[in-house]
Amino acid sequence: MAGYEKGNKTKKRLIMAMYEKLKTQEASEITVREFAGENGCSPAALYRHFENLEHLIILGAVRFFIDYMTEYGKLMDSSSDPLESYIRGWQLFNKYAFERPDLYYRLLWGQYNTTFSEALEEYFELFPMTGSEQDPAYFYTMMFTNDIMERDLLMLRRAVNEDMLSYDDAVYYSKSNTLIVKGMLELYMDRDLEERKQGEQECNQLLRKNFEKVYALRDKD
Repeated sequence: MAGYEKGNKTKKRLIMAMYEKLKTQEASEITVREFAGENGCSPAALYRHFENLEHLIILGAVRFFIDYMTEYGKLMDSSSDPLESYIRGWQLFNKYAFERPDLYYRLLWGQYNTTFSEALEEYFELFPMTGSEQDPAYFYTMMFTNDIMERDLLMLRRAVNEDMLSYDDAVYYSKSNTLIVKGMLELYMDRDLEERKQGEQECNQLLRKNFEKVYALRDKD
């Protein structure tokens, strides 16, 4: 048991070290030798805890997703209007995604997507967190869904169940809104922070305008 706990402690330390490194460096620029040297271990030692460098990078990248998840859980618990919660959920997502579009894109649409839910589960085992306190099962079902369109449709199910939105409209929004965000992240991927902030605002406006095609969203800002 002591060895297992020590191994987890080292693994957690390396994940957080990767998170810190990803704050200032692109994932594609990181090498095993460089990272191992900076953290006082050999490449062989790294491979005792992670399948490969990409495995470690994904776990480090997941940390950028955690603050969004924490805030989204609070949003779910504080809002009684599922449609307002839905649009504010996208705005919250954009707040974090446009800060690091490279990582968010890779996790949700790109090369890391196929292993994202597994990495998220592994991360939670090491760093437990609280999402929605009122409906944790619903919250974790959404967050552990790899397909972001499917996840978006799950968010809209409550509005459909309360007859606030038709199922066909929910399917339309789960596709169109997801594609709006994906396209805008691609467009602003390599821009500087100030331009990405402008992209975030533009993306939010497009989402709201698209949403108002069917649902007259109440202005609660």
